[in-house]
Amino acid sequence: MIKINEKLTIFHDDNSVFAEYSDELLGFDRDAASLTFITAEDSIYVGFYKPINIFFSELATTNTNDADLTVEYYNGTAFTNVVGLHDDSKAFTRSGFTRWDRNQADEAATTINSVELFWYKIDLDADSSAMVFDGLNIVFSDDQDLKRELFEIDKYLPANTATHILSHASARDEIIQKLNIMGKDKNNAVTGWLEGITAFDLLDISEVKLASTYLVLSKILFSVSDDLDDVFASKSITYRSMADNIINSTKLSVDSNDNGVEEQNEAAIFTVGRILRL
Repeated sequence: MIKINEKLTIFHDDNSVFAEYSDELLGFDRDAASLTFITAEDSIYVGFYKPINIFFSELATTNTNDADLTVEYYNGTAFTNVVGLHDDSKAFTRSGFTRWDRNQADEAATTINSVELFWYKIDLDADSSAMVFDGLNIVFSDDQDLKRELFEIDKYLPANTATHILSHASARDEIIQKLNIMGKDKNNAVTGWLEGITAFDLLDISEVKLASTYLVLSKILFSVSDDLDDVFASKSITYRSMADNIINSTKLSVDSNDNGVEEQNEAAIFTVGRILRL
């Protein structure tokens, strides 16, 4: 279960008629959202309580029409294009990350469909085919990262699945829990209380991408092992060790004041902290 403070608010604006898919797209499992995008009428709004710069779209049915995707943010006056957009989903024609530069100029909260958040307006420049989203949230790695390390990883897909997305989500949760055990925390922007970080508090997820990749590989290989002494178990242990080594020694940029802005004192701090041995 993903924490509620990691939940994106997601609206589909269909010619000024809003449908909410926040719950359906939260966890990459159980539920799905079906929509067709008409470029002259539709937008997707993704909102959060503070600025973000990335999300991952997992599609069960992809867009088959050529299009370009744009992302706009609210600058206090109007929605304007984000700087540094990179859309690996290629306008939802495949699952992938959509990301843009952190610290957009004059980023401000605004109200969409009676909800005030930091909003990102997603548009396509051509009509889409019918699409089915299994999730729209955050993970730290995807299947392409796995294939760079172990090209034949698709051989180990669970029955009736097309990707390893749930293993990526599991690795995300484990990494965040480990970082919190190590003493990573933040000051809640509303209450001022000290609390554990979430996935959206990592200001640059590329810092943990390789650790997530190794951890997902470890989980997959362990799941197909049937003996603690077989080659799968051995490789699983090796990949987990590689993941742990990265987490224990990497530099990490954390949004310690919970405002979504990367500041000088938050950039690339070593993760060394408290480690509990059980």
